[in-house]
Amino acid sequence: MFTTSRYASEKSRKLAHRLAKEKKELFICRGKHTIAALVEIARKKGEKKISIVEEEKGTPKKIAVISVSELGNWEWSGEDEL
Repeated sequence: MFTTSRYASEKSRKLAHRLAKEKKELFICRGKHTIAALVEIARKKGEKKISIVEEEKGTPKKIAVISVSELGNWEWSGEDEL
């Protein structure tokens, strides 16, 4: 599942949407969702990870990854620079 950081720029939203489409994964508009809310959505949809496109000064900079368990537990799995 792909999403963006809160209050993301249009560039970040488009990138997250494009990455989700290329990898045939779910894209969720972040809006005001908390990490816990995103984890719950991912768990219900059967997703094992959440990739969050993060930005700096309106430009996508990295992707943070969260691992999601079937019980709704989660942990940060790392980051990748763009």
